[in-house]
Amino acid sequence: MLLTAEITEPPISGMYPEKIYDATFSTEDWTWVKFEDENYDTFYGQFRGKPRSVAISSENQYCYVLTDTFLYELNRDNPDYFQVKDFIDDVFRTIRNITLSPIGKLILSDYYTIFILNTPICQISGRLENALIEIENPFSLDEIEFKEWKNNSLHINAITFIIGEPINLIYNATTNLFLEDENSNNTYL
Repeated sequence: MLLTAEITEPPISGMYPEKIYDATFSTEDWTWVKFEDENYDTFYGQFRGKPRSVAISSENQYCYVLTDTFLYELNRDNPDYFQVKDFIDDVFRTIRNITLSPIGKLILSDYYTIFILNTPICQISGRLENALIEIENPFSLDEIEFKEWKNNSLHINAITFIIGEPINLIYNATTNLFLEDENSNNTYL
C-alpha cells in the first residue's frame, strides 16, 4: 500500500523502479512523483503534464496526482491500477488545486470555485465535471490556491473577483463553511 507521495525531479536512471502513467494524449512535459509503500520500498511514477500537486491520505484508498492537463487516480493497494481524466475532454474548467481533507474527501478547485468529489474517478461513468459538487462560498474569488491544513481547516489564498485584492480564507471541512482569515492581514502565507 502506498503511504507517501511527493513531486520530485526525475531519479537517476536505474536507481529506482520507474513506472509510466500514460494518458489519452501526448504532452511534452512530465511530472515525476516519488512513492513509498508500507515496506519502505520506493518507486517513481512518470505522469503526463507539468506538475501541480499530489494528494495522499490514509483515510482514502486512492492517491491523486494533478498535472496541468490531467488528474490521475491511483489505487493505493495496487498502484498499477489507475484512472486518468483530462481537462479537455472531461472537464470544462482547469483544475488548479487538489487536497484530501482529514477524513479523506477529495477537494479540488479551478480558478474561481471549490468542489468536493465524493465518488472515486474509477466509479464515474461519463464526464468528471458532472460528479463535481460545488462548495457554496460567500466570497467571489479568483486565482484560488490551497495552502495547508491545520486540524480540520484548509487555509486558502485567493484574489477577490473584480476588486483584485488578496484574501485569505479558512474552509472548515467539518462545518463546510468559509471564513476570512482575520489573522493573516490579507497577505499571502
